[in-house]
Amino acid sequence: MAFPSIAQDTGEIHGKVLDAAGEALPYCVVRAVQGERSLGAETDLDGRFVLKPLPVGTYEISMIYSGYNTRVIEGVRVDPGLITRLADATLETMLGTVVVERERWEEPLIRPDDPSRMVMTNTQIKTNAVRKDPVKLIASMTPGVTKAQHSDELYFRGSRAGAMAYYVDGVKVTGSNPGVPPDAISRVSVYTGGLPAKYGDVTGGVVAIETKSYFDLYQQRNAGR
Repeated sequence: MAFPSIAQDTGEIHGKVLDAAGEALPYCVVRAVQGERSLGAETDLDGRFVLKPLPVGTYEISMIYSGYNTRVIEGVRVDPGLITRLADATLETMLGTVVVERERWEEPLIRPDDPSRMVMTNTQIKTNAVRKDPVKLIASMTPGVTKAQHSDELYFRGSRAGAMAYYVDGVKVTGSNPGVPPDAISRVSVYTGGLPAKYGDVTGGVVAIETKSYFDLYQQRNAGR
């Protein structure tokens, strides 16, 4: 393991590797890469793998098996204390020429192990019709959250005014508008219940906004978008 052994929030990535016939591929090498850091594992007899512990961030996942094409999944997000579950990956038998298949991971709006949180990534924000107004954007992505008619106040499932809070990169901000330009947002998480302990003094809901990091901007520039 190439990650430094320090105390920090970590998550996991789980998945399964199959061949074209749907049979498990045991002992397939699976790697999670972030910049110069990487963590590897092998699939078990059922083709399943677990990559942990992984510091929070975005990873490139590669699946390598002798005699088969390599599969690469880009942009896989790891969150603190949560499991990112990948769809079953199928590797094709290699016929002479080495082929690397690349795909982009799409983060689900709701995760089974964290149903009280809705997540919208920058890619999803760019295609939203109200993306230029962050408050309307948040209200549009979350059932039970509504925007006040004559202000930027958000109401969570009928809670009183002022019962919600904004956090930008982990810092609580005051006011009814977070003031973050949509183009600077990496992703938005909206908690409507079961709030983590770090938001303990909030009684309504929480909107946690993460801005783009240097690594995000670097990837964006390399991708030409």
